[in-house]
Amino acid sequence: MFAQPIQRLTEFFLKFPGVGPKQAARFAFYLLREDGAAVRALAEAIAKIQDEVRLCGQCYKTFDANGAATPDAGGSNGTALCELCRNPKRNARQVLVIEKEADLENVERSRTYEGLYHVLGGIIDPLDSSAPARLHLKELFARMQALANAGGPLELILGTNPTTEGDATALYLERVFAPLRGAHPSFRVSRLGRGLTTGSELEYSDEMTITNALQNRK
Repeated sequence: MFAQPIQRLTEFFLKFPGVGPKQAARFAFYLLREDGAAVRALAEAIAKIQDEVRLCGQCYKTFDANGAATPDAGGSNGTALCELCRNPKRNARQVLVIEKEADLENVERSRTYEGLYHVLGGIIDPLDSSAPARLHLKELFARMQALANAGGPLELILGTNPTTEGDATALYLERVFAPLRGAHPSFRVSRLGRGLTTGSELEYSDEMTITNALQNRK
């Protein structure tokens, strides 16, 4: 059994996604060996993260609160918008739905996509009926409905990962938006082409693979 402070810190690290007991213990012992100034800097960064990071009121991407603009009417929850949603050069009538923010960063590196995003914040588990309520689905529908009502061509790109849960999420979204598509013929719902192999994730895909997926969406 480790000393109580190390055990307590290990238990905190175990709450992190993908971290097992051995890795959590290594993190704790690493901090124990680190210089005191570095540990204090880490503790300060952790303490400030919730105050210094905000969620975009439109796409739910995180951004630096210190550089936030004033609240914009485009934010569905009345909060400030991120740098992408504020950029007038982005195509506001093309929205790519992604599972998590790491996917967004990888798509941006491909330099292929010029539209906007919507971060769901997770995926739908077919065995969990409460899963949709935990995602930003209502906000997505309200956003697309407002854009559709404004008239003109509009595209929603389903960029969920080609996994069982990702496909289930995409199928759920297709059903949710079917009535809106029926009411607005210029509203198109597409999915990324299978440039992405089954079981892969956007976060770990290279730029060329993402480019092919975007260009071959259907």
